[in-house]
Amino acid sequence: MKVLIVDDEEDLCLLLGSFLRRKQADVSYANNLTEGLEQFQSGHPDVVFLDNNLPDGIGLDVLPDWRRRHPDSRIVMISAMSNLREKALASGADAFLEKPLSFHSVEAVLR
Repeated sequence: MKVLIVDDEEDLCLLLGSFLRRKQADVSYANNLTEGLEQFQSGHPDVVFLDNNLPDGIGLDVLPDWRRRHPDSRIVMISAMSNLREKALASGADAFLEKPLSFHSVEAVLR
């Protein structure tokens, strides 16, 4: 499984990446939307963990476009703002996880 994590929090990327590698995932990171889109287009990940608040934009703003570009990728919106859940799901996210992430919830969305 190829996984892309798009989040500006380095610690979250490292922790989540380490957990996913133990699950045999091939993991890559991007710390902003620009890098994330480049990796998303070139790497065709199976799963994308997309943060909402990034240095160069808002994840929810790009979500519909990313969904159209790669309808087979599973996109999981992650945010500390739980009130974004419905909007994220309506915009094309397959799942929404509230920060701080739990490994149990991450594992549940990968099933």
